[in-house]
Amino acid sequence: MNGMRSLNSMQRLGAGVWSLGLLASLACSDEATVINPADPPEANPPVDMQPDDMPPPGSEPEPGEPGGEQPAPSAGPLYALQTYVFGVDDSVTSYVTLTDTLDISSLPNDQAREFPGYALISAIDGKLLVSDGESPIITRYEITPEREWREVDTISFANYGITGGAAGFERHWFLSPTTAYVTLDVSDRVVWNPSEMRIMGVMEDSALQLERDGLQLDATFNRQPRVMRGPVLKPFYYRDADWFMFGPTTPVAVYDPATNAEQKVIDVPCPALEVPSQDEDGNTYLSSWTYGATLGLYGMGPELCIRRITPDATLDEAWNPDLTAWTEGRPVKTFRYLGGGKAVATVLHTDELNIDFTQPYNEDDALEVDLHWRLWLFDLTAETARPIENIGAIDSAFLWSVFEGRTFVFVPYSDWSRSKVFELDAAGNATERFEATGFVNEWIRIR
Repeated sequence: MNGMRSLNSMQRLGAGVWSLGLLASLACSDEATVINPADPPEANPPVDMQPDDMPPPGSEPEPGEPGGEQPAPSAGPLYALQTYVFGVDDSVTSYVTLTDTLDISSLPNDQAREFPGYALISAIDGKLLVSDGESPIITRYEITPEREWREVDTISFANYGITGGAAGFERHWFLSPTTAYVTLDVSDRVVWNPSEMRIMGVMEDSALQLERDGLQLDATFNRQPRVMRGPVLKPFYYRDADWFMFGPTTPVAVYDPATNAEQKVIDVPCPALEVPSQDEDGNTYLSSWTYGATLGLYGMGPELCIRRITPDATLDEAWNPDLTAWTEGRPVKTFRYLGGGKAVATVLHTDELNIDFTQPYNEDDALEVDLHWRLWLFDLTAETARPIENIGAIDSAFLWSVFEGRTFVFVPYSDWSRSKVFELDAAGNATERFEATGFVNEWIRIR
């Protein structure tokens, strides 16, 4: 990690994202139905637990699933944008704003719905799902054409060993609208059906070692969970108790789409890979979020790198480019495939640093490092890269959303009190669209 500022950033978007807040009890006339069985099912669900109507691996996302095209009723499209606002006492409040268009010049804060703590959002079958920040509960809402919130039902994971806010969507990996996995006790997972708001079972099978070379196994966080083609690929990493040192490889579990069992574990030779994105052929790119460049620069840990897993869930040994050769030696961190052979990533401008990395590690220098990241556009076919103009310095990681071919990136100010949202065109040119109070964490289409 790159000093205390990086630690705080990681906690806000990672380890601490489910540690605060309780889903607000808001003005809704419908009484919620809590799906909370008295006794959890057997630890190993039957092979035929997978619903029959699941789309086959490699198919495109269906309407109504995260990241897919949502149903478009006569009421027209509907989007939800989620932000965090951090208080002076380190408290957190979440806001969810509904809009019927992507072309907004400002965020109508007076129309936002407030939730205490880290309340994360997703969308299934044209309905909005909100995960509780303090209890393992997810609430499903129907949004009327007049943008009124109607609570449909809730589901609790408390009887399955999930506590606090650990059922937040950053702990979810979606196979389809009918199957998702929630992290349980690091390597286990609760399997549930988001479309039916029904828990299907607990899977405890894993070949992962809980400790390696003095480091402990931990499940990564899913940065903006989406349905992707093929089986779910879930990364893990080995870290020390301080989240400072990480192992040089990333074990990636592959889950069988039919049985939800762990098929195999791919040991990818890169540190702390946890940000997935996918190209048109179904190749999955993995890059870092938590792990920074500082330890590699000081020679205290492995260098940052990005690797690719093929559609048949094997490591692509042939794709291992030295991306720093495209950036004139600058480290590359969070990497997301954009489309048409292009990708966007954060790049550290080491040329702006007056730091002697041959000297012992210095935390003040590490804090300075975090002020010199920028977004770059990568052309994977031409093997070139260039800075994206008009955005300036950003944090070492970024979030984004893609709607009907339109790409938006969310860039927080250094103190995370406000964010800017930019739209990127196909050539990677950025246009500022609007500002928002706090940190923009997610922007999704509900229908």
